[in-house]
Amino acid sequence: SLDAVPVVRDTPWTRFRRDPVGNGTAVIVLLLMPWSLRRVSSRAASWNARETASIAVPVLAVAGIGVAAYLTYVEMSGTLAVCGPVGDCNTVQQSPYARVAGVPVGGLGLAGYAMILVAWGLSRTGRPGMARRATLGLLLMVFVGVLFSVYLTFLEPFVIGATCMWCLTSAVIMTLLLWLVAGPGTVAWQRIRAG
Repeated sequence: SLDAVPVVRDTPWTRFRRDPVGNGTAVIVLLLMPWSLRRVSSRAASWNARETASIAVPVLAVAGIGVAAYLTYVEMSGTLAVCGPVGDCNTVQQSPYARVAGVPVGGLGLAGYAMILVAWGLSRTGRPGMARRATLGLLLMVFVGVLFSVYLTFLEPFVIGATCMWCLTSAVIMTLLLWLVAGPGTVAWQRIRAG
């Protein structure tokens, strides 16, 4: 009889327990991103930084492009992702959250990282006014990227019930970029405002 079948409610906790190691890793990354946003924001007025962003920015942006290109390829081709021993990238990639308005999230990441790379280049080679605007644009793009990563990382353990290590890698890259560009972006903003 059907009365003997236990009913298991699908809750955020039951989704989290499907992969406690992968989802636990996602929660750690999830906690570090808002902490970084808060820490960077609270220090914004006291930055004593160079006006140009670190040479590590293009290295991280290229790594982000690699991750995003791979995830875009997986999504567009229907290929199974190579995920490793922790997480379930394929469940994440096949979820309704893998696309925004029909565009693969990896494609959005690919465009975002490419724009970050271009803005960094302009910040280093443009005339002073252009360089400042590019540096400020770099900070704004990275800030939006971190916010979007917070949203996506929250979805993995608590809504989807699976974690994609490629996605977490992208979130960590974006958070590292935030730390690298916050100082120069703040200095650029202060100089733009000063005229």
